[in-house]
Amino acid sequence: MPEVPERRLLLTAGRLFLGTAQDEEAVALLCLPLNWSSLFEKAAAEGMSGLLAFQLQQLARAYPLNLPLDPLTQALHGIFVQNGAFFAELSALREELRRRGLQAILLKGGALLKTVYHDYPGVRPLSDLDLLIKPPDLPSMVELLKKRGFHPSSPASTFFLNGSVAFDIHTDLIGAARIRRRGLACQFDPEILWQQASPLDPQDPTLLVLSPPHQFLHLVVHALKHSFSRLIWFVDLGLLVGAGFHPARLGRASSPPLQCVKWEELLGWAEATGTLRALAYALFGLERLLMVEVPQEVQARLPRFNRMEHMFLDRVVSRQAREMLGEVLVMFSIPDLKGKLGYLLEFGFPRQEVLAEVFPSTPSWLLYPRRLLQGMAVGLREGRHVMALVKRRNGR
Repeated sequence: MPEVPERRLLLTAGRLFLGTAQDEEAVALLCLPLNWSSLFEKAAAEGMSGLLAFQLQQLARAYPLNLPLDPLTQALHGIFVQNGAFFAELSALREELRRRGLQAILLKGGALLKTVYHDYPGVRPLSDLDLLIKPPDLPSMVELLKKRGFHPSSPASTFFLNGSVAFDIHTDLIGAARIRRRGLACQFDPEILWQQASPLDPQDPTLLVLSPPHQFLHLVVHALKHSFSRLIWFVDLGLLVGAGFHPARLGRASSPPLQCVKWEELLGWAEATGTLRALAYALFGLERLLMVEVPQEVQARLPRFNRMEHMFLDRVVSRQAREMLGEVLVMFSIPDLKGKLGYLLEFGFPRQEVLAEVFPSTPSWLLYPRRLLQGMAVGLREGRHVMALVKRRNGR
């Protein structure tokens, strides 16, 4: 099926940002008739609104293009303002943590904006700020957030809201507190995580970021959980392997920052933490979607994919993978059959308090019936997709 120009332009914007495409490729696409509303909608769904706007503004300065710059400027400004609100709250929370002698590790988008995105707050959108804390510090963190006007999304939740700003508080890196058998697939030693984390500010140990390999692998595990459903997550990974750091892009030095990973170190930690298969999925998508080269010696150490994994990755590359599919594929990182089946059962029907967070407005007696219906709907949808794929292949 041929790619529509809007999707090709979105991919090209990501590649331009990472230095794996040339301006001429984007200019050629911009000369085609484009459905701009469809493009902006796709960009928002992929977390790419700010990056697309940034790249098109750069092109408009260099080439005689007639682009709808007003919506692009509004997109950048909106992300800038929203991210500013997030970091203002983070700064206030940091002061409170410092007074109490507590520490937190800033995860995912928040950490990336402060490191590899060079503090360009309009390029990379945030939906919340994720903080990893030590389990004994959870009551103090809850108290501090409530003191600042935040409230949990449900009684047992550690996701806190205050207007448009949200904090997601974690006591482990993979969500094993919710789905315990996730720990059969991958394990991050908390003691090592905290030992190797480094301060965002060398003068202040209150707020930390994960070491480069731990950060990369955590992003991979998180993206797999959501079936790699946002293209911006691949851009994040591309920046972390050193793509995109060249003078033409931002007028900065071309050497990658210290937050970039080293391949040998990344593979070693992937093997140690049980995340090698998840890493293989991510690197496959990174190469196919954003043309970031993965060295042959790295590819040689990655596991081969089975048929189900190939089908999943085809959907990732075609941007058709749905939520829940990635969670199912976690089972292939569990070595034994009993563990795989136990994980699938727990993921399909987790504890009632976990389902209450997934379906916060559903009465307790309806939680499991609703989960069953959700699973049946996913199964039917995926079954139809497989049948259509088989028919297309048989028709060739």
